[in-house]
Amino acid sequence: KSNKITITNDKGRLSKDEVERLVKEAETFKGDDEKIKKKIEAKNGLEHLCYTMKNSLNDENLKSKISEEDKKTIEELSAATLKWLEANQSAEAEAYEAKVKELEAKFHPIMTKIYQATGGQPGGPGGPGFPPGGFPGAGGPGMPGGFPGAGPTPGTGKKGPTVDDVDQKNLKPFISVSYTHLR
Repeated sequence: KSNKITITNDKGRLSKDEVERLVKEAETFKGDDEKIKKKIEAKNGLEHLCYTMKNSLNDENLKSKISEEDKKTIEELSAATLKWLEANQSAEAEAYEAKVKELEAKFHPIMTKIYQATGGQPGGPGGPGFPPGGFPGAGGPGMPGGFPGAGPTPGTGKKGPTVDDVDQKNLKPFISVSYTHLR
């Protein structure tokens, strides 16, 4: 008694030529896909920065350290930027990155005050309420992150975390890239 197995190319399967055609198309659109990916990462980074700043207003460890004027600034800037995001869904990555830099310039002095008010305890800028590794949400991959120039952690004599450290430890879990090239 012998068993004979026959493999046939049933309906619904791709032929070798079709697979090769799809691979060539994927290579052709790789540049476009990278551009779309960069745009989505930049947009997500900007949105994340806004929500991180807004959420810091409700953090029990930070609430008392933020002045009413700074709270108002954070709320207004975050709301205006989120509104801008809604109205500019098709903006290029560079526009999102420019907005991140603009917000960083405005949020940096506020975060510096909070950092100083909390004593710059170990565990990241400001200690409680701040994730280890620095201030997250200041940008996505390929964009400046952290709040460069904030200086060393007081009392340690060491320079703070690098942008890469902050991106890897704090931003990667929040940035979700999902894109498909549509023809």
